[in-house]
Amino acid sequence: MLVLSAVATVVCAGVAVGLWGQLVSGGFDASGTEAIGADTYTAEVFGAGEAHLTLVVHADGPVDAPAAAAAGRTLARRLSQAAGVVSVASYWDGRDPLLRSAAGDSALVLAVLAGTEDQRVRTAGVLVPSLTGEQGPLRVEATGSAWMGAEVIDRTERDLLRAELVTAPLVFLMLVFAFRSVLAALLPVAVAAVSTVIALACLRPLASLVELSMFAPNLTTALGFGLAVDYCLFLLTRFRRERATGQDVAAAARTAVRTAGRTVVFSVVTVALVMACLLGFPVPFLRSMAWAGITVAVSSGAVVLLVVPAVLLLAGDRLAGSVSNEAVSQGGRGGGGWETSVGWRRFAAMVCRRPAVWLVAVLVLLSVMSLPLARLHLAPIDERTLPANASSHAAATALEASFPELAPATTLVVALPHADPGRAEAVGLYASRLSRLPAVRVVDSVAGRYRDGHRLAPTPTAFPQGSSGTWLAVHAAVDAASPAADELVHAVRDVPAPGTTVLVGGEAARFTDTTSALRGALGPSAAWALACMAVLLLLFTRSVLVPAKAIVVGALSLSASAGVVVLVFQDGVLAPVVGMGSRTGPVDACMLLLALCVAFALSMDYEMFLLSHVQEEYLSGAGNRAAIEKGVEQTGRLVTTAALALAVSVGALTTSSVSLLKILGFALALAVLVDATLVRAVLVPASMCLAGKANWWAPAPLQRVLTALDLHGHSRTGGSGGEGKRLPAGDSTPGPALGTATGARADGPRSSPGAPAPRPGPP
Repeated sequence: MLVLSAVATVVCAGVAVGLWGQLVSGGFDASGTEAIGADTYTAEVFGAGEAHLTLVVHADGPVDAPAAAAAGRTLARRLSQAAGVVSVASYWDGRDPLLRSAAGDSALVLAVLAGTEDQRVRTAGVLVPSLTGEQGPLRVEATGSAWMGAEVIDRTERDLLRAELVTAPLVFLMLVFAFRSVLAALLPVAVAAVSTVIALACLRPLASLVELSMFAPNLTTALGFGLAVDYCLFLLTRFRRERATGQDVAAAARTAVRTAGRTVVFSVVTVALVMACLLGFPVPFLRSMAWAGITVAVSSGAVVLLVVPAVLLLAGDRLAGSVSNEAVSQGGRGGGGWETSVGWRRFAAMVCRRPAVWLVAVLVLLSVMSLPLARLHLAPIDERTLPANASSHAAATALEASFPELAPATTLVVALPHADPGRAEAVGLYASRLSRLPAVRVVDSVAGRYRDGHRLAPTPTAFPQGSSGTWLAVHAAVDAASPAADELVHAVRDVPAPGTTVLVGGEAARFTDTTSALRGALGPSAAWALACMAVLLLLFTRSVLVPAKAIVVGALSLSASAGVVVLVFQDGVLAPVVGMGSRTGPVDACMLLLALCVAFALSMDYEMFLLSHVQEEYLSGAGNRAAIEKGVEQTGRLVTTAALALAVSVGALTTSSVSLLKILGFALALAVLVDATLVRAVLVPASMCLAGKANWWAPAPLQRVLTALDLHGHSRTGGSGGEGKRLPAGDSTPGPALGTATGARADGPRSSPGAPAPRPGPP
């Protein structure tokens, strides 16, 4: 198995190398919307529409000076003759006053590029370096969506490499400290590398079938590393625990696969199904992230279940750690094992003594953390996602400074596919109505330029026209991300127009349509994720209450994490700590949704791991409180280590210069840490203590169905989930310290304080 895995890794590494050439940029706009239809029609029929590339041209003197004008016309001609350029509009071609600064020393050159968003980005990446900088008497800067996308790609690739170089050593040192063994720490890191390489290789053929975002490798690497480390820890710690009870290497490995391996399988299915809910959103970026998450989850689980048992059998006690002879001879439960912790045992006992107090305190804290979510402001992606020294961001800043009459500004593209362009009067009347709308500066059409209902000038020279259908450009003084822009989009769509079809596009319209599509898909997608989690936890625990509690607590945890994201990235609190500086502002909806989706999947991962230990103790004869305390004792240190490893893995993305990656890394790291501490250490134990015997209740017919499925292997223990089970006498009263009778079987011998409890057979 190890030889086959090594060969497969080498082959997959060669396959994965070609993945980056198949990735696409963008994909943050909903597909099939009215705005996409308007932009596509205008670009294909008229070679016009919203500019994808803007050159901000500065001169030492007036841009109308002969030398500057000649250089400007040459620049525009070079751009118009380049491959992938549909149309170019420059100040020097039509003397459009909107394209010249008030001071007269700067002018604009606007270009509409051909193809898909990804093709436009690649075109800009080729053209911009040769067109910017010193161009004779002119100094040229570039901005616009296409060049911004090209810069994001370049920075993302470099940031990913740097994050990986930082993450791997840190996680390795954490695991060495946790396991007290270099070999044991190397295993999760090696498995994580193998599973990530295989996942990236699997994405390459998938990229020929569906659009995969350029951010897919980032998610694959970060999530794959975290999941593989988690799954390795599950198996390895169970193996060491079984060796501590006296089982030989082969028996300990089999038990680890049968118990912790089952948790891994449920976790893989959990992550895959939750990530699949992103397929319900009509946004290419989210769909590609869904495929990346599903692929890496399956890859991580498969590699762990196939490779780790083989390593356990070969390495044996070199991976079993420092298991004391006394623990083995006494059959002690977890004696000498690293996963048990006196500190976690005492903390769990403290929570269980006053569960109501702890429950209310944490609920209040999470509710307060959730409050900023009420003022969440979403926005489309623009140059602000890059640092101020990025060329597209710097050029956008220069444009705002030199053209204050155009800042803030957005352009709406209004397509009339069935209108008769010869009916100039009808088109002019429509343009006049549009120009009267609030915040509209001017409207350009085949009938002329209109402002405040009046015709100012004939049709601009650079305004493309066609033989059938027509279009209008609505220039408005609003930010595309503002509520005013959304109101303007709806107002334009409500104005009666000539022709039977009206399509409104442009950045603001695309954002409006995308936000509407996300809201429409949010309900069904959330229902899918919650239903999947409820069914999986029902099968996993044979309980009705536990799944409901897990979903409610998980939702509250995610709300708290999202609230802190708003506080940091939108409100600017502690923004310099994450390297945002002055780039605070609206939050991207797609990145926030992705982060919350992944965090929810991981929260269920830790939930299942804790519940598996609590349930095992309960079925072995411990009372409800004793089982909870023992479960937290056995998993607290492991969950904390796994959460820290995952937080470091995804949190390294906060070092990126791209704010989208910062939001993703920060949100995921925060959600994982909140879930591993406040939720798993306090909310879950406190709520289970208060629920008592109801934790494991399910209707008798459902119990019979679950018993017939035998997903637990509980038939070997003669009971499940408390059905027909006589509760230990200590269940209703506070039990003594762990290690006494409440931690052992109800009918078993009592152990002296501090001695390991007798080990029953696994369920």
